[in-house]
Amino acid sequence: MIQAIRSSLEWKLILIIFATIFITVTGVSTFSYIKSSEAINNDVVRFSNQILKQANLNLSRYIRDNEQFFRTISGSREFQDWLKTGSNDQYGLFDSYQKMEKTVITPFTTYHPETLSIKLYNENGNESTYRNEYMWESILAPYYSMKNESWLMSMNLTGKISRHYGMNDQYTDKAGRSKSIPILTYAQKFRFAEQNGYLAIDISLLATQEILNEIQLGEHGLGMIVDQSGTIVSYPDPERINTKLDPGIFTNISSNLAGSYYKAESKQMIVYQTITGTDWKVIVIVPYGDLARSISNIRHLTITLTIAGLLIASILAYITSHSITRRLKQLRRTIKMTKLDQFDVRAQVTGIDEVAELATAYNILLDRIENAIQQLAETRLVQQHAVLSALQSQINSHFLYNALESINSMAHLAEQPDIQQTTIALSDMLRYTSNYQQTTVTVKDEIDHLKNYFFIIRILYGEHISLSFEQDSFVEDAQCLKAIIQPFVENSVKHAYEVTGDHLLIKISTMRWMDRYVQIVIEDNGIGLTDEKLNMMQQALSMGQGEQDYMRFSRIGVLNVHYRLKTFYKEPETGVFVERLLPEGGTRIIIRFPHRS
Repeated sequence: MIQAIRSSLEWKLILIIFATIFITVTGVSTFSYIKSSEAINNDVVRFSNQILKQANLNLSRYIRDNEQFFRTISGSREFQDWLKTGSNDQYGLFDSYQKMEKTVITPFTTYHPETLSIKLYNENGNESTYRNEYMWESILAPYYSMKNESWLMSMNLTGKISRHYGMNDQYTDKAGRSKSIPILTYAQKFRFAEQNGYLAIDISLLATQEILNEIQLGEHGLGMIVDQSGTIVSYPDPERINTKLDPGIFTNISSNLAGSYYKAESKQMIVYQTITGTDWKVIVIVPYGDLARSISNIRHLTITLTIAGLLIASILAYITSHSITRRLKQLRRTIKMTKLDQFDVRAQVTGIDEVAELATAYNILLDRIENAIQQLAETRLVQQHAVLSALQSQINSHFLYNALESINSMAHLAEQPDIQQTTIALSDMLRYTSNYQQTTVTVKDEIDHLKNYFFIIRILYGEHISLSFEQDSFVEDAQCLKAIIQPFVENSVKHAYEVTGDHLLIKISTMRWMDRYVQIVIEDNGIGLTDEKLNMMQQALSMGQGEQDYMRFSRIGVLNVHYRLKTFYKEPETGVFVERLLPEGGTRIIIRFPHRS
């Protein structure tokens, strides 16, 4: 059975169909699970956002309005007069306070009953306190003195309002009994006329309970606010205020600013977030049953998607199998034609899937095979030409060696040392260039070959041509191709001195380049190249060449050397580069190839 499936495309496609259906059903189930989870999370986020939006809007209003009110008082002329009042000037103290209360305090507290008290204190002993008459549920105790506040002595002249919040026991109820209520206090230290004073405003936070009562959290959901110690500040049931939160819940929320978790034992979702600017947290507790109502809708959607998915999967499986088998048959016919040596037949490419890519790749393979056959034929022609040239050179070299030996003997008998040395130099050059078994030499060998050539040039032209060397000992033992320097020196003699007759100076420099390359620079002070010829030469050097150009380049020294370097080395920086040395003349040739020992 397994062998039948492996050898049959039809069976493979059947398995693909079943796999597609299975994946579809699995995907729908996974999608249903994910959507269910997302529905629950979305409900949690929605309830949480309701709480946070209402609570933060309320607190933002408190902070914005009351801080503006604080700045209005602290920036008023009456407050400055109050601070500058001496300790014995009770009338001035009362007068400045009354003006402040009439013009600033009363208009604000009338519309902001959550402002419980406003307290002024001067280090010279003066103290004034405003108690909001509209807040009889909580009024600042008559024995209160601002100088007893724990935070007073730690305040500095920073120019910024500080906040102090928590449960405050300095307030009383209607009967004068002390009570602890959540208070947010704004305070700041000031200095006028060499007097240090303080301003503090107490704001009630009990109004947040009204916001919690207005939020819809399902049939059994509720919201609360707790402080950093786990004490309930606001709760739907007033009797729970100032009691401790369930330790199991507090342990889970105390270490993070915001988050959510599922309480398995009570089947409740707990969502919490810290109120901006405080250490208090808003907590929403929602029974899981209230959140799971949307799951029934997801179940209906799951059934619908499953049926539709199975139907669509079956149709797509049929269309896909037909498309694959039809194009594979076409590709198979093309391959059979290739086996009959018909390389000009190409596969038909339709679509953009893997089968289309396979047909495209096969067509590219056929194109490369044709190019490889053509290049192989050209390479064999070049090789044949090289072999014939080598055989021809060997015949010519054998004759020339004998002739040079005869000239050397005759010069020795005739006592002509110049002729003898010239003959030896020419013989060394001939042996150097005609040794076809040795492809590479060292840079030092190449320089020695150049010196033999220059010895002969000096015999011909005397002192009219000078040659100087700057050699880096690091590159002397580097391997390089033979006869890559001498052709350029020969060009300098031919196109400079032989044209103008002026003294010719040629400078040869060898050095390292980018640590990985050997660079040989050949400079002369000749007439240089015209712009047209320089551009033509640079363009020819920048173009890629193939084996078919070998015959043409074998007669052009610059391109011949460049082609040999490019053929032997594969590094991109290898080659010959031609530049104008100076605007008025001169030529610089740069030969570059990898450093190899």
